[in-house]
Amino acid sequence: MTTTVDIRTINLKGEPETVYHGPTASITAALRIIDGSAPACANRHVRSRLYRDHGGLVQIGMVSAEVDMSD
Repeated sequence: MTTTVDIRTINLKGEPETVYHGPTASITAALRIIDGSAPACANRHVRSRLYRDHGGLVQIGMVSAEVDMSD
């Protein structure tokens, strides 16, 4: 099982900027990376949705994250 996380934000010029893109050990590790990059932590409903759906999109403020779990 491979988990990939892609985090993007908008820079001061209004352009999209990649904060992080790479593989992680698990979805728990991906959530730690998201929590460290976003202005707030992902809430329990978002966390349970990501586990249930094996990834997905998250928007926290100006930070968007995509988690993908694949075989």
